Amino acid sequence: MDEMTWRQWINNALKRSHGIYGEGIEYYILNRDEKIIYLKVNYTDATLFSSALATYTSSDELLGFPLVVNIIQETPYLKELKTNDDDKLWFNNELNEIDDE
Repeated sequence: MDEMTWRQWINNALKRSHGIYGEGIEYYILNRDEKIIYLKVNYTDATLFSSALATYTSSDELLGFPLVVNIIQETPYLKELKTNDDDKLWFNNELNEIDDE
């Protein structure tokens, strides 16, 4: 799934679950593959964000069929995130950015 489709799906989930407030929740795409996306969300919004994504089922407008997601991991610290060997490059770049701040 491309980035625009992911963003549209996430924005729809946030709006459906939390209305205008949900639309204002900031998130960042750290990395995405065909079926997996890594997101960064402010700690104070994490519960609202994950509940919106976990409970939302899209219509078939985006992809031609309904779409749901499963949250595989949640962690307050990026260093605790479990990734595959294929993800080491972007993951290490993100860790370095945090260290630079």
